[in-house]
Amino acid sequence: MLMKIPSISEITSKAQNAILRFPLALLWAVGGTTFFIKIIEDDKYDYLKNHNDEILTLIVGLSWLIGIQFFIEQFKNPRKWQWLKLIVLALLGLFYWYLPAIQYYGDSPIYLVRFFLYLIAGHLFLLFAPFIFKWDKNAYWNYLKNTSVAIIRSLFYSGILYLGLILALAAISALFDVHIKSSRYGQLYIFCLGTVNTWIYLSDFPKNIFQETTIYFEKTLEVLVKFILIPLVILYLLILYAYSAKIIIEWELPKGWVSYLVIALSFLGYIIQIIINPIQKELKSWTINKFYPWFYILLIPLNILLFIAILRRVSDYGITENRYFVLAIALWNVGIISYLLFSTKKALKVLPISLFIIAIVSSVGFWSAFSVSEKSQIQQFEEIFTEVKNKNNVATNEEIGRLQDILDYLEKRKQVSSLNSITKLDLESFRDPAVDEDYKAGWLNTTKIWDSIAFEVDASSIPENEHDFYYSLYSSDQRNTYTAINDFDSFAYLSFYMNSEKRIALDSLYLELYPENNSLKIYFTKDDTVALEIPLTEKLTELSKYGNNLNNASLDDLTIEITGTTHSCKLVLSELSFRKTKEGIELQNINAFLFLKQN
Repeated sequence: MLMKIPSISEITSKAQNAILRFPLALLWAVGGTTFFIKIIEDDKYDYLKNHNDEILTLIVGLSWLIGIQFFIEQFKNPRKWQWLKLIVLALLGLFYWYLPAIQYYGDSPIYLVRFFLYLIAGHLFLLFAPFIFKWDKNAYWNYLKNTSVAIIRSLFYSGILYLGLILALAAISALFDVHIKSSRYGQLYIFCLGTVNTWIYLSDFPKNIFQETTIYFEKTLEVLVKFILIPLVILYLLILYAYSAKIIIEWELPKGWVSYLVIALSFLGYIIQIIINPIQKELKSWTINKFYPWFYILLIPLNILLFIAILRRVSDYGITENRYFVLAIALWNVGIISYLLFSTKKALKVLPISLFIIAIVSSVGFWSAFSVSEKSQIQQFEEIFTEVKNKNNVATNEEIGRLQDILDYLEKRKQVSSLNSITKLDLESFRDPAVDEDYKAGWLNTTKIWDSIAFEVDASSIPENEHDFYYSLYSSDQRNTYTAINDFDSFAYLSFYMNSEKRIALDSLYLELYPENNSLKIYFTKDDTVALEIPLTEKLTELSKYGNNLNNASLDDLTIEITGTTHSCKLVLSELSFRKTKEGIELQNINAFLFLKQN
């Protein structure tokens, strides 16, 4: 479909009509654009850091203000319903008040997740706002078509304008040796996207939505559906059914990733259904004619696969926000498939309306994604923690990993205190002082927490074929390194790194490190015979029970004592780094205190 180039008078007329029709939305767009341009000018490097709350509120608000205007216009007397805009403004004010008075959103991802939920809900609202109380299949199809065309056209025109303006600036800079700030290009982008793009979109949109009932189904749409979208659907169906056959033959549970593919396939199918809905039976195309109901029938077994995959993850690891939304969409999918197969009305506005409800409902309340996920993870932590306690504080590598993951999950949401009753510790007391006044809380010292809990890892539970699992011991002023030396004749400090010299002289002896078999050997200088050998592999394997941070290891566990025929020694590890690979243990560096005596 070719876009008709409007005349200057037509552009002016449409722009004026847009101001009269959408005064609040355009004021919001222009005001937001001006604010953004101003803060880029004032805070060139820190504008996102210092004005997150305002920017997020301005972004969320635009779609809601446009949508409420579409909704109001469907009443017989729209002026009586203008107060609904005040409710939208009040809700936007509430959203702004809810956002944290901090410069970093790293303190909790919940704020950004809620922002995206309300942003998605606002755009979904646009897809059904005029049709909440009325329904006309053809008018709805034309409404969605006009919306898509208006978006594409506004992006095209504003993009061309932006390209022309930045090329003009570049020409001025090059030809007249005028210095132009780099921020000007960003400000122009904001102007074109925030004001020009919005204005063109709103001025291009027809007002009498329910009067447009004639369907013009362009050949390009038929080609898109028939030769691109439906073949893609068939391809995904073949992949998913082949995978289903594979897991049945091998009798294994599906991977969690399959959930996303089934959901993506479902959404692609719904988009096709919306495109072909008014003319499906009229086109002379077998694939389009038969798309309904066969696509939805073939989708039913795949939804069973989807539920098995997501419920397996929930059973193993509990609910997180991500799994909550996947499960919600899976349930929504079942509802939509049932509606489209068995309903006689088949009003496609049900799709955006139901998704809108999910986005809003999942954002607040005890049933929200955040509340349900937090409770689920706390329950998971309690079950694993209690099980480890019942095993005399000896945990498997997987259990320690799960406990650490849950602790990290709750720390990101600043909810670690919810584990106090389980651990019998005040976990907030393990938080370091805040080093930046912008952060409400300092860093949580999880090393001290695990040290206080005193769990040990069963070294035999660590997979031998685990690739690149690193273990490190760092020097620490807090670790007790007291060792009696009265039983020894001499002392040496050993320091070996990957590319350093592997030999150290010890008077009439010398010591050599053999990283290929993780051992130290002490030789007599006079004849190069071995006086003492210190094997390290067993000790390194034993230390791996502490996880990758070996600073929790006791002094006894960091000590090796060897007695030979002519000499005895004590080796106290002070710094250490090694990794486990499928080939074994690879020593990277070792620093230690060596105490030596002659028998």
